[in-house]
Amino acid sequence: MGNLGGLQQDSESSDLAIGRLAGSQHGVFSRPQAIALGVSPRQIQRRVSQGRWDAPFRGVYRIVGSGDDRQAVMAGALWAGEGALVSHGAAGVLWGIDCVRGPRPELWVPTPRNPRCDEVIVHRGERLDRADRTTLGAIPITTPIRTLIDVAGRLEDDRLLAAMESVFRKKLGTPERLAARLAALRDSGRPGAGRLAALRDARGHGAPLELVLEAKVWRLLTATTLPRPVRQHWVTTPGGRYRLDFAWPERKLALECDGWEHHGGTVAFGKDRERLSELVSIGWRVLLITWRMGTRQPRRVVRWVELALAA
Repeated sequence: MGNLGGLQQDSESSDLAIGRLAGSQHGVFSRPQAIALGVSPRQIQRRVSQGRWDAPFRGVYRIVGSGDDRQAVMAGALWAGEGALVSHGAAGVLWGIDCVRGPRPELWVPTPRNPRCDEVIVHRGERLDRADRTTLGAIPITTPIRTLIDVAGRLEDDRLLAAMESVFRKKLGTPERLAARLAALRDSGRPGAGRLAALRDARGHGAPLELVLEAKVWRLLTATTLPRPVRQHWVTTPGGRYRLDFAWPERKLALECDGWEHHGGTVAFGKDRERLSELVSIGWRVLLITWRMGTRQPRRVVRWVELALAA
């Protein structure tokens, strides 16, 4: 009876340890981790058969009813093993990089390993430089800058620019850091790296853009011979201090990327109109560019700016 009590106590102690580990790893853990905490292979099988644990991937277990929206990528990283990193689209989603999508766990694993699973997209390569590796909580992951470089080939220029600007705006990386990593990876032949370098070089030193439409308009304006506008320019009025998407301060001309979907409802829309009235009251002229104008009528937008600057 004493031995049975001791076994039960050991089992409960192991379950507590597993619970703590799973709690720190979004509800999942690997078979080696469980064994290291004193759970035998037979006990693992028993917990699975009892419905207390299940296995989202081979050799990876989940405490049923636990976890969060990062559980799938954490489980994938554990399944892929030592040295694996969440990467590409999945990493972009975790970092919150604009315009990046990752519907499935996506991983980078070092060669010569070649794990395969229908639920996971696997990329293989030589061991990543230390500068490109980090963790997000318990999740091993590529850095935001490396992630941006990895997804560059998937995004058209406007969305790639918006993604890059979001990395800078959210302080996930700097233009200087991006330039350094692009230079270090110059000979790797990564798709989209050349376009990303060109977008980085063309942006100058202005404040980061905030919307895909802003990225489209910026590329449109900088492709002309028009004077380059100041990005995210602040103006003080009697009614408050306001930020303009693009401005030619010496002409008191502003260009705002405007759309109902970006105002967040009637109240925000009304406040935006109050802001425009304040600007006009102190002599500013404001061009409002919608998504339709910026994407379907680019020549018209350029003509408006030309005429306004000449007025």
